[in-house]
Amino acid sequence: MVDSDDDRSLRFVPAAEESTVRRVVAVCLGLVGLLFVLGLVALLPGADRLLDALTVSLVTVLVAAATALVVGALVVLAPAVRRLVEQSLGGTDTVVQHVGASAMYLVRFVAVLVAYEGFAGAVRPLFAAFDIGGLYDLGFLALGLLVLGALVRRLYRCWAPVTELVTAYVTDALGGGQTDAAESR
Repeated sequence: MVDSDDDRSLRFVPAAEESTVRRVVAVCLGLVGLLFVLGLVALLPGADRLLDALTVSLVTVLVAAATALVVGALVVLAPAVRRLVEQSLGGTDTVVQHVGASAMYLVRFVAVLVAYEGFAGAVRPLFAAFDIGGLYDLGFLALGLLVLGALVRRLYRCWAPVTELVTAYVTDALGGGQTDAAESR
């Protein structure tokens, strides 16, 4: 990252710390392994009889458990995604930090959406039994709006530099590179 305030440009820098990449890979492999084990538990004969007292099915409980694993992995990975994005970009420190934070909040927003859908089958019947079914939706709406607000704030702060970066990338990919002034001649 460059620390000059007059240069607000943003560019890709092919660099990533091995420890950050290792953390992302380890969490992803751990998640895949735990989901695999959860799938094997679902195949055990008689596993559904262990949960006969519950008002929800074994599949619903396993989906909620898998959701907890995925959401946990997303929450753990969000700061690592931020570091990877910051390491992959060069430019003014504040702009790079805003782009990295935007990536982190995007991962957290995805975690909220996954949690909402994944826990619904197990939690909604419980809330409905106490006549507070709407509280589930309201809680996730509030949480989602909070994370979305933080994401929008960070996106707004890095909008112009990211626009310039993507424009330069697209024009280079298309074989262009001429400026608007050169095209108007």
